[in-house]
Amino acid sequence: MNNYDPIDLCECYEPSDFPSKEILREWKLENEPKREPYYGTEPDGEMFFYVGNTRIKVSEHFNKDGKRLEDLLEDVIKYSVKSSL
Repeated sequence: MNNYDPIDLCECYEPSDFPSKEILREWKLENEPKREPYYGTEPDGEMFFYVGNTRIKVSEHFNKDGKRLEDLLEDVIKYSVKSSL
């Protein structure tokens, strides 16, 4: 004697309710590929760094004729050692 109810496998794979348009729109936005970051200049001359929908104002940058990054890091390390003593 079998005490199990039969299972309709097709019923398991067919959605009983469909998601709303708002949810589908959110899922689409979440799964869109992210754009590569880039720098851009606005018409007023301000420079911004863009990543996806984020915009960061660039207020400082390295001078081409200034110190190399290695030299700046060395200065930071020396300053940190002096401060900790």
